[in-house]
Amino acid sequence: MKIIIVGGGKVGFYLAKTLLEHDHDITVIESNKEQSKFCANNLDAEVSCGNGTSVEALEACGADRADAVIAVMGRDESNLVCCQIAKKRFGVKRTIAKVNNPKNTEALKDLGVDIVISATDNIIQQLEHEVDISAVKQLIKLNGDEASLMEITIPQDYPLEGKKLLELPLPQGCNIACINRGGRTIIPRGQTTLCGGDTVLIVMLSSVEKELRRALKIKD
Repeated sequence: MKIIIVGGGKVGFYLAKTLLEHDHDITVIESNKEQSKFCANNLDAEVSCGNGTSVEALEACGADRADAVIAVMGRDESNLVCCQIAKKRFGVKRTIAKVNNPKNTEALKDLGVDIVISATDNIIQQLEHEVDISAVKQLIKLNGDEASLMEITIPQDYPLEGKKLLELPLPQGCNIACINRGGRTIIPRGQTTLCGGDTVLIVMLSSVEKELRRALKIKD
């Protein structure tokens, strides 16, 4: 996914670093020159020094192509304005704002911010598991965070179409439970193939998600 993080302070920096490890396309906007230089020198991401509440700064960073904009600046008002511009001007599908004062949570939601949260870990969890545009979604946590029931949407023009499951290098620690294909439920066997448009339910250990994505050639 293409994600714009507005605010390159401690929260924004470590959020960007974590999301880069999940192979997302990250752009950081930070108004402070020294902090933006720090981000540029320590992140494998595009970093822009500018005002994240301005139309011009968001436009220059490709907000019209962004799947999500995450505002993690120090002022709740700034995060709100950023998300409103992203949603109304650029049609961004998901806007996420860090709230510094918990009392402002409902106000930001009422004013159009899709997801309002206050901790970096929660932002990551929301983004990875609740953004509707993701090809991989977590449906249910099992045994804490040790395992999950995941839903994977197979893209059209799938490069592995026609390959049998037994031919795929699926990791240990995952099991394909069922496949929905055009409203029909398929209980998979080794000879079953995956097709573009399939919805696949998988029970898996959280630790093998990256390996499973590589095996199935799934990218967000």
